[in-house]
Amino acid sequence: MTTWHEARDIAAALGRDAPTRVLTVPLARAAGLTLAGDVRCERPLPRFDNSAMDGWAVAGDGPWQVGEPVLAGSIPPSIPLEPGQARPIATGAPVPPGTLTVLRSEDAICEPEGDGSVIDALGTPDPGCDIRREGEEAATGDTLLTRGAVLSPPGIGLLAAAGVTEVDVSAPPLVTFVAIGDELGAPELDPGHVTDSLTPMMPSLLAALGARCATTARALDRPGDVATAIRRARTETIVTSGGTAHGPADPLRAALDRLEARVLIDGVDLRPGGSVLLARLPDGRHVLSLPGNPLAAVIALLTVGWPLLQARIGRDVPAATPCTAGLHAGLAGIAAADGRERAVACVLEDGILTPVPHQRSGMLRGIAAATHLAMIRGSHGELLRLPWACV
Repeated sequence: MTTWHEARDIAAALGRDAPTRVLTVPLARAAGLTLAGDVRCERPLPRFDNSAMDGWAVAGDGPWQVGEPVLAGSIPPSIPLEPGQARPIATGAPVPPGTLTVLRSEDAICEPEGDGSVIDALGTPDPGCDIRREGEEAATGDTLLTRGAVLSPPGIGLLAAAGVTEVDVSAPPLVTFVAIGDELGAPELDPGHVTDSLTPMMPSLLAALGARCATTARALDRPGDVATAIRRARTETIVTSGGTAHGPADPLRAALDRLEARVLIDGVDLRPGGSVLLARLPDGRHVLSLPGNPLAAVIALLTVGWPLLQARIGRDVPAATPCTAGLHAGLAGIAAADGRERAVACVLEDGILTPVPHQRSGMLRGIAAATHLAMIRGSHGELLRLPWACV
């Protein structure tokens, strides 16, 4: 049976082969989006030599005769300072030519007392101190951010400072979600029905994985009904839940046969979440079919859907980090008895990894409180940080 590592690689390869839609958006609207190409500096950063502190721009040895101040936002001075001259300068103001150093306000004394016409240093100033040199952060043409980078707030600030006003980004993959099952009902349940918990969470869950849920749909446990719902989808990726087992009422495989889909993954050696399928339709679209049990569905989406969607927008496959001996000690005794890999929702706090309660395949209470997913086989463990966990 396919391991979750193999399934992750298959999904990522499928995502990388799919065409990516590129959008050009204003920089201010690009937060959280993925760069579709490298972004280069369009002007030196900083644009000119400027002061990093409030103080005096001085030339030569002190004491210095004080001239007119240089303020932030003023035109860069063209007349050089001569030795023995100083000009008060504000943070960010252009440094006059000939400046030896910027002497901080707290490092200078005024002479005579109360008269700011002459200053001297409390110590020996080092040349070039507190001067931000033109281009010292980035020169014109330098690569500031690379393709696949997610635009963070500081990243947006960096690009704005470098003169970038718009960027090319990978459009989030559009997903149609189809919940399959005769038993699914509204919150006011009829006898024998269960509440559909996956449809309400799917838009935010997919957004955490870099995609956008364009629409949701329902399908009964009939191969024809499921095939129709998939056929009607107008998105690059269709995610379904339910009907993935081999029971007499499970319609998914028969529906995929009707659609002439090529199944790339049919089950993963993992509990819960192992009854997951990944298929490609003849028109190139993807169908990711999750188990119907809520926790199993979330784990299957994280292990197979996350790398698929990340690869679609040029991001790296989410990394799993090996558990240290200390971390793994907290998971002792919970490996699956049948030797299969087990996914365990955990909380990682202060270097201590603790499994959460309430994580049977039909439950969500445990993973709602978790920060990590531990993938455990025997004495070996790896950690995936949950994409919505702020740790």
